[in-house]
Amino acid sequence: MDDPRADLHGLTDLHAYPYPVKWHGQTGTALAYIDEGPSQAPPIVLLHSVPTWGYVFRNVIPWLVQAGHRVLVPDLLGCGRSDKPHDPAAHGLGAQLRGLSEWMQDLGLHDTTLYGQGLGGLLAFRLALLQSERVERLALANTRSPLDPRGRNRLAALGARWFAWSPIYPLIGVLRTACQTRLDTATLQAYAAPYPQRHLLDTVRHLSGWQQWDVRKEKNAEVIQAWLSMTSWQKPLLTLFASRDHLTHGGQHWFIDQVPGAKRQPHQIIHQAGHCLTEDKGPEVAVALLQFIARPQVNPHLPQTHTWAQT
Repeated sequence: MDDPRADLHGLTDLHAYPYPVKWHGQTGTALAYIDEGPSQAPPIVLLHSVPTWGYVFRNVIPWLVQAGHRVLVPDLLGCGRSDKPHDPAAHGLGAQLRGLSEWMQDLGLHDTTLYGQGLGGLLAFRLALLQSERVERLALANTRSPLDPRGRNRLAALGARWFAWSPIYPLIGVLRTACQTRLDTATLQAYAAPYPQRHLLDTVRHLSGWQQWDVRKEKNAEVIQAWLSMTSWQKPLLTLFASRDHLTHGGQHWFIDQVPGAKRQPHQIIHQAGHCLTEDKGPEVAVALLQFIARPQVNPHLPQTHTWAQT
């Protein structure tokens, strides 16, 4: 549905992001999203991490649309142009997953390619399991599995917890650290535009604390079991990891080793890129996605006869 909030804070005139915004849900908890390309084409859904929002995909969207795909980019609840609820319960993964599930159902999406980056990858994997009849393939970028015991960055985990509880969130500083590309003033202003007041960053701060989440420390057996179902995913799964992302370095190996759908896929390490992968290497990510979509499905249980770039 259309909403006059699309004009709030001049967010219809963003640097290199000319797409009209749509809304889903009730006022106060509505998701903002863009929907580009042919409406009948198989959809590609792109999920961002924090502290970014849908703007981080501006260098990916044109490539995918030009190739004939429908591209949908929601802003997570509390991020970007989506509503920013005051209720702390809206800051967790559960609230995000409920909102995204309802959004996919109400839009009637099917045969979907679901791409998630960073925290968006964590949400994408769980969303794919919840909406498996709607998701045909999954691509994860710079995402660490909450079940992966290897190589966790303790300093990054401490920093994530600090951001979650501190009343101050240095948005511009975090963005600069997360990117290898030097961000110009117009780009930084666009990222900051949805947050003209400090309290509007509350959800971004809280979501930052989930970046290094370890589900093995959960006391709720149902939560653990829900995430253990990641190892049952049979449909194609591609990993795209940046060579210079200190938060998730090596995280692709858990997916390749543990998830059946990741077997025999053309996984990639993208060089000269940091945590905000599509900010640094948007066209490269777009090409990798298009090749992944066009690639015939491979039965992960057949003997391997070709050597893929599994890194």
